[in-house]
Order: sequence, then C-alpha cells, then structure tokens
Amino acid sequence: MVAADTRGDVLRRAVQGYLDHLTIERGRSANTVAAYRRDLDRYVGYLESRELSLGDVTTTVVEDYVTAVRTGSDGRAPLAAGSAARSLAAVRGWHAFCVAEGQVDTNPAAAVRPPSQGKRLPKAISTHDVERLLAAAGAGDGVAAVRNRALLELLYSTGARISEAVGLDVDDLDQVD
Repeated sequence: MVAADTRGDVLRRAVQGYLDHLTIERGRSANTVAAYRRDLDRYVGYLESRELSLGDVTTTVVEDYVTAVRTGSDGRAPLAAGSAARSLAAVRGWHAFCVAEGQVDTNPAAAVRPPSQGKRLPKAISTHDVERLLAAAGAGDGVAAVRNRALLELLYSTGARISEAVGLDVDDLDQVD
C-alpha cells in the first residue's frame, strides 16, 4: 500500500517544478536558482508549520511570512530588508507559476509589498584626501588642470552629483557685474 502524499510533499514538488522551470525554460543561473531554493524552502517550512496547503494561502499569510523572516519569528535568523525582498520575489514568482500551471486560481503574493529599504548616505572622504585630490587634479599649467580643479572644487563645495555637474550650461551661471 502506498502512503498518501503529505501536504509538504505536494508543496515541495510544486517548488521543484518552479525551480526546474527557472533553470530550463528561463535559463536562470545556478546561483539564482540556489537562492530561490533557500527562500522557498523557508517559505514551505513556514506553510507546513501552519498546516497550510497551496490553496489555503492568502495575502495575509504571505504578509505574515514577510514579517516573520524580517523578525526571525519563524525560528530562523532574521533577514535584512533587501534579503526579505528577494525572498518575497521568489514567493511571488512561485505563486505566479502555480497559477500559470493551473494549480491554484489566484496569486496571493501579487499584492504584497516588499519591506522598505533604508536609503544609505554616501561616505564622505577625509579633508586630507580632498586636498590630495585637488592638488593632483590641478597639477600642471594647462587649461585642463585649471578646469579639472575647478570641477572638483564645484563638486566638493556644493555636494553636486557628477551627472548634475556634467549637465551644467554656461548660461546657468549668474554673472556678477
């Protein structure tokens, strides 16, 4: 007599089908597939711990999963916002695949937003390094040396981005009489 498939077996077969799809049909790299495998293994474990089948998953379940991976309340290490967003991308893709394959009717992960990632400020360079940079750029007697030093001083003193400095036009300058 053959034992009935457990809920987890069904979920894991569906995940393997998605990973095969990513590898064969979508041509994803081995590293991408390995990362998705880790993320989806964690997700399936989360579903199993709540005794949910694929058809039982709701948007709220997916939102709760994202919260669990951010906080580590699923019993594993908490993930940074970027890693949690990648995990959600894997979950979204898997659910979309399951819809396309006719395993379920809707994608409960489609409307779930990834956790916001804080903006990182650029690192400032030391005054000593700025002085060395200006000295190196202004070395020489030519017009290019004067231009380079002036451009670097403009960037440093205003905090402008390079793209902003490149986009400047002579007509943008205020002339003092």
